[in-house]
Amino acid sequence: MKILIISQRFWPENFRITDIAESLVSLGHQVTVLCGLPNYPKGYIFDDYKHGKNRVQEHNGVKIIRAKEIGRRHGILFRFLNYWSFPHYANKLINKLDKDFDVVLINELSPIMSANPGLKYAKKYNKKVVMYEMDLWPESLLAGGIKKDSLIYNHYKKVSSNIYSKCDKILVSTKEHIDYIKLLPNCNELDIGYLPQYADTVFEESDFENEDNGVIDLMFAGNIGKAQSVDTIIRAAALLKDDPNFKFHIVGSGSELDNVKKLASELKTDNAVFYGQRPLEDMPGLYKIADAMLVTLEDKPYANMTIPGKVQSYMAVGKPIIGAINGSCANFIKNNNVGFVCPSGDSESLANLIKNLNPKELQLIGEHSKNVYFNKYSKSIFMNKLISTLESMKK
Repeated sequence: MKILIISQRFWPENFRITDIAESLVSLGHQVTVLCGLPNYPKGYIFDDYKHGKNRVQEHNGVKIIRAKEIGRRHGILFRFLNYWSFPHYANKLINKLDKDFDVVLINELSPIMSANPGLKYAKKYNKKVVMYEMDLWPESLLAGGIKKDSLIYNHYKKVSSNIYSKCDKILVSTKEHIDYIKLLPNCNELDIGYLPQYADTVFEESDFENEDNGVIDLMFAGNIGKAQSVDTIIRAAALLKDDPNFKFHIVGSGSELDNVKKLASELKTDNAVFYGQRPLEDMPGLYKIADAMLVTLEDKPYANMTIPGKVQSYMAVGKPIIGAINGSCANFIKNNNVGFVCPSGDSESLANLIKNLNPKELQLIGEHSKNVYFNKYSKSIFMNKLISTLESMKK
């Protein structure tokens, strides 16, 4: 197949769509990606992409065409400019793309408007569209502080339903998203399927034994934003700081990193170590440190319908999962027997849960976690389902 992927975020930014695109190429398909300018997570355009540089590239067999984009930076104004700049400039490039793509695959991350160039191409050349929905709109706006009864929310509810309704097929990473989307105006008859995320190849190919240093090491890895509620981990660490049997490792960056570090300093959590943002290839080596991995989200409707992609990565390397989390992710962990959970935001319950962990039990759960991953959520299972769906959309 000749596949056009629309994704505002792409390599060298760390998103799974890069691995999906490269895997499609390795399986014999031709892939072109229309994306924006790298600026995630710090919000400033990478130096190698300023002033018109590297607008057309090829990486691991994937042709990349980059539209102009205003970096996210910080604050509502730049977030708004970022949200609308990519679809605006990407729409202008549609006429320069090949006309003979077999199908359009939209990787839907915030903002949902980033799907518009793919819909425009499909309408112009009579192609079908498959959306892989990763960020639930308009619900995700609530994570940014928008109120559900606000004019902004209601406006983007209309925008979202209009975009969803134009897709020929929608694949969702969390089952609960199906009912949510179908309740939006003009979306009740949409063809929606479930396709859970997989772990990047570097995690599937990792093979190592846990390091036994006499301490239970717990690691959080990923974006550190308001929705991730990493402060819950720091508060739990503070409750355990006088116990030498536990150590916390925080890997990642994001809008809340400075606030989380400040909180750690105020609470004198010497048992918490920060590593900052690390490249994907470093992550398996860091995971080796951990006896268990942490996942936290704030207690909001949007977060409670989310299963972060890191969960599958944790499973692929054979790690048990400790969650301060509600809803979909909590159910996922419990139903697959891959760890333990307590309520979102409850640092005291998290500390008590951690205090009662048993190293031998953690090892057994980790082994089970890896088996569950490769039997139900592996990359090969994901790619087979995705390719089958794309093939069914060819005209």
